[in-house]
Amino acid sequence: MANRPTVFIMEAQGKAALPAIESMGRAGIRVAAGSERRFNSGFYSRYTRERYVYPSPRHRPDEFKQWLLNYLSRHKIEMLFALGHYGALVASEIQDEIRRHTLLMIPDAATFRAAYDKIPTMKTALAAGVPIPESWFPADHADGLEGVLGQIKSWPVLIKPSVGVGARGITWCHDADSVRRLYPSIVAEHGESYLQDFVPPGGMQYKVDMLVDDRQTRLAGIVYGKTRMYPPEGGSSVLNYSADRPDILDLAHRMLVQYKWTGFCDFDFVDDPRDHVAKLMEINPRFPECFNIGPSVGIDFPLMMYRMAHGQGVQPITDYPKSRFLRFLPGDLMWFLRVGNDQRFGTWPSWFRFVADDTAYQLLRAKDPGPIMGYFLENLSALFDPRLLAERLRLSSGSKTNSR
Repeated sequence: MANRPTVFIMEAQGKAALPAIESMGRAGIRVAAGSERRFNSGFYSRYTRERYVYPSPRHRPDEFKQWLLNYLSRHKIEMLFALGHYGALVASEIQDEIRRHTLLMIPDAATFRAAYDKIPTMKTALAAGVPIPESWFPADHADGLEGVLGQIKSWPVLIKPSVGVGARGITWCHDADSVRRLYPSIVAEHGESYLQDFVPPGGMQYKVDMLVDDRQTRLAGIVYGKTRMYPPEGGSSVLNYSADRPDILDLAHRMLVQYKWTGFCDFDFVDDPRDHVAKLMEINPRFPECFNIGPSVGIDFPLMMYRMAHGQGVQPITDYPKSRFLRFLPGDLMWFLRVGNDQRFGTWPSWFRFVADDTAYQLLRAKDPGPIMGYFLENLSALFDPRLLAERLRLSSGSKTNSR
């Protein structure tokens, strides 16, 4: 048993970690998991054999780097899965050192950062011919902010930090004076920012998960829509469905070709109701929280990546079942409590449809109750951490601001 191949999966508290843990466990690969939190869903999976609590990649990145390198140097780890918004970024920065100890499948640091930051992402999309909402970059204009304000013909627009998670720092502005007043403080708090046309409600939001090899050959990809979100007006998806949108798959692939990407990547698109064009909103060079949509329809991304990293052949997956659902029940309950009756009882599919062959859950497992128990213990511990509790309830000060 001790001689079985072992992988280390970071950020076990994230919903993306559980399908990776399960994939490796089902393949007979031993799983060691790490997290900055003692209680989390990944630690309680029946497939997790070792558990490590490490310094926060977000709040103590230098200590985390040292911890990770020390851990890899002292343990025989066959492959590292660098998960998490902050964890994946930190791992990308020390990937050369990591590769001295184990296998790692992420792009080089410069390419990773170009996808992680939104301004380089938008510029890459323009170069690749991938539609985006109209965008303006004050740092590139000779006259700075005033120069781009003169180019804006319709309002509102959004101020968007180049680096951020979710909606933190994103601010609505309905006129030039609002931009002048708010832009300096956004830059001071969040770093370089840009302006982008506001895409009005009415179009479906989509995500794409895609895996390519070092020649950018598409090995697998899936498009899925955000049927319900929390907060309902625009937040993390709590119910997704696999969608039939080959056009969006092609746009995502075009971006990866432009980047000369290798490995896995996640994308956010939205259908603009004004012109019915799918437009790229951002890229996440990591597993997203709703990552289990792929494994739930038979696309085992983690195992494909494991085989790629070991130089083994990977059979491309060219199709997937459509209109299959992935539900995050705790978040969907928050959605139900927040919306009006017309949405509660008119949503597709029915909110009360709990058991169906075409529906999978993010954390609920009939034969493995540990992950949902770990999730609730994690949230119970958040009651004693005001900052974490505010983030969980989407109450943080970094949420969207509607400025008139």
